[in-house]
Amino acid sequence: MLGLVAVNNLGRDIFAAFIAALAGVAVLLYAAASDLFDLKFFKFDPFSLRYPREARIEYWYVRAARRFQAFLAGGGWSYAKFKKRAKVAFKRDWRRFRREARRMLPEAARRLNRDIALGALAIAIALVALLIMRLV
Repeated sequence: MLGLVAVNNLGRDIFAAFIAALAGVAVLLYAAASDLFDLKFFKFDPFSLRYPREARIEYWYVRAARRFQAFLAGGGWSYAKFKKRAKVAFKRDWRRFRREARRMLPEAARRLNRDIALGALAIAIALVALLIMRLV
């Protein structure tokens, strides 16, 4: 058994896994030492850092929720007005999109047809070249 371990370098792999597991346990113990055992290995404890409130995501969620609530409670919003504005904006944007598509589509279609034709020509040339090389 030991000969098999020595021949296949299995001992080196086991030792590497053991070192990685030991490092993981050490990190966990260091993180939990201040809470579980009331130990301070270093004066700097990265797990007790206090971040500014703007760095936390809850701050931005609460802020957005409060502003949205104030907006709704302020009476500046009603479903009918919002629906009317959305419908007008959609129609305006759809007309602009149709106009731009009609303007750009012929040129884009010509380019697409040209690209397809050139691709088919390249494939045909490659196939003919392969056939010639096969025959020679």
